[in-house]
Amino acid sequence: MRVLVLGATGNLGSRVLSALLQRGHVVFAFVRDPSKLPPGIQPLLSGVEQGDARKASDIKSAAVHNGCDAIVNTAGYAAMAPWVDAVICASLEIGRERGTPLRVWILGGQGLLDIPTTEYRIVDYMHIFPEHRHTWDKLRAVPQSAINWSILCPGVMHALSRATYPLATDASAENLQVASNVPPNWSLKFLCIPVLGGYLNIMNQASAYGTSLEDNADFIAKDLLDGHQSKLIGEKVGVKQRRHSSR
Repeated sequence: MRVLVLGATGNLGSRVLSALLQRGHVVFAFVRDPSKLPPGIQPLLSGVEQGDARKASDIKSAAVHNGCDAIVNTAGYAAMAPWVDAVICASLEIGRERGTPLRVWILGGQGLLDIPTTEYRIVDYMHIFPEHRHTWDKLRAVPQSAINWSILCPGVMHALSRATYPLATDASAENLQVASNVPPNWSLKFLCIPVLGGYLNIMNQASAYGTSLEDNADFIAKDLLDGHQSKLIGEKVGVKQRRHSSR
């Protein structure tokens, strides 16, 4: 796909650039300051656009100018207003004008995921980035015929190495367990306890859901190979690191 990466100089965005290139996508970086791009990667990009990721007009102009059919949004606090509002607005306008939806990945947080067997989400107990509720409400209001969106909901992410091209040698989407709408392999322990059960359930296991920036970047790049046929369209996507003795 022809992919515009918002926030391409950030921790995740810079690694998404490398992952997309390695997966054979045509890649365009959207940044405020091109000098902050990872060393050696700019010559490999098909274009670099300067703009403000809080402005839908800037995003739309960059995507249309480069004929992009996908956007990955990792800019700023990516899943919060005004960043998420801007990318949704731009994507809606482009899709409306073209008559076909854009494929869009948005970075969210683990708090958006549902707690299995309950009517609650993690953010209902752990009030970290409660603004993600706004993001989910906005996305749910968008028909899938208008935007083919997915929202990545990781826990804490860490770096395997500096942002470089290519990615760290052991970085791979295959290192992640993935589930739609819930955290993968989430335990139901403590949920039966009245009042405090939900809090104990989350506190007992949330720390086990750390993942690497590089693995998440490759996961997005791999999914975009499926384009508009991705099974993750319209889904909150939970991830968990597979156990490896070397990590």
